[in-house]
Order: sequence, then structure tokens, then C-alpha cells
Amino acid sequence: MGRYGAVSRLRALWVGAVVPLILFPVAGCGQAGGAQHLSGISGAGGATGDSVNSGISAAPGDSAAPGGGNGTGGATAGGAPAPTAGAEQAVGRVVLSTYQDWWAAQVKAYSGEDPNGAQVRVYSNGLALANVLQSLAGLRDAKLVMTGQPAISPQVTSVDLNASPQSAVIEDCVDVTGWHQSDPATGSVKDAPQHLTRYRAKAVLRINAGLWKVFEFNREAGRTC
Repeated sequence: MGRYGAVSRLRALWVGAVVPLILFPVAGCGQAGGAQHLSGISGAGGATGDSVNSGISAAPGDSAAPGGGNGTGGATAGGAPAPTAGAEQAVGRVVLSTYQDWWAAQVKAYSGEDPNGAQVRVYSNGLALANVLQSLAGLRDAKLVMTGQPAISPQVTSVDLNASPQSAVIEDCVDVTGWHQSDPATGSVKDAPQHLTRYRAKAVLRINAGLWKVFEFNREAGRTC
């Protein structure tokens, strides 16, 4: 496969931080490993080329490239080998940063700090954005917020530099056992009796107006992790 192959299939690449929504009652799944907790948004926008999003800070053990790393501020995670193909590696850094910041933006939005999801709009589009905005509206109507911390273990599994637009796929294990729907007035937890707590997920990111954005996020509740 050439450096600029149509689709570069990568091994476990980078570990980052994400936040899933647990508004929908579903059975939980298996145990996750090497997860990272999310503490907040680290960047102010998407990025293109071979640089990561502005504001991304390195966290110990968060591997985005051989001998180095980048991640969401305050997050910790185990590293994983990065690919050697320069073009795919550079794009992968940007993709992971965008994905991390998208979920950091969701934590802020669901906590009530950004109830209209202004930051979520920076990092996503299409169905991914529509689903988050719908969930935010549902929380708002129910007079609830999300409290606590989720954890994930994302891996960039493919980068397609010849697609139009360019695209990338991230696979993840999402753990929301420490992230809860709560009453902001009393602090009492209001989770559904059998809410989804841990599951596999797949995200698709694409270039949009020169920026990488999350366009799809699909939960695979039937698969353990």
C-alpha cells in the first residue's frame, strides 16, 4: 500500500476521550480497558493539514505519534503504536484531536454550561450534530443535566485520503458508568433503570469546509468491549 493509498488501514492508533449519551435505556455490555476520562474542552476549532487542533495539550501516555502525544486537557490514557505512513499519521492526529474536542464539547453542553451546543457545532455536522442537539433538547425538556465523567478508548482505524471529501473512521469503547443524568436543583441521579453503560461505537469524520468534523456516531450496543 502506498503512502497515499486510497484507504489506509491502521492498527490501534491513538487513545483519547469521549462522552456518550445515556438517555436511552439499553442493556450494558462488557468491560473496557485503557479508558480515558474527559475533563473539558481543549481546543477552539477544527484543523487541517498536519497539525492538531489549536489548544490541544499533551497528557502522559496519550500517544498520537511515536514518542509523542496529544490529548484532551486533563485526560489520561494508555498509548498505542502509531502508523509510519507520514500523510496518514498527520491526518490521524488531526482526526483524533477533533474527536476528543467534540466529546469535550458534549460534556460541557450536557452539563448545562453550553446548553445550546455552540461548541458541539464547531466539531460536528450531519447526523452526529443533529443527534446531539436532539438529546440536548430532551435533557432541557426533562430539566436534567449530565454530571460526573465518562471514559473512552478511541482508535483511529482508517484514513481515506483519496475520498471526496477525505474521511476517517474511529472505533471506540465507551464507558458511562460514572456519568449520570441528574436534577440540577437537588443533585439527585435520574438515570433510566437499565441505561446503557458500556458499549462499542464507530465514528466517521470528514473534511467539511476545510475542517475535520464528526459526521456519524453509531453505538453498537450488542458488542462488548
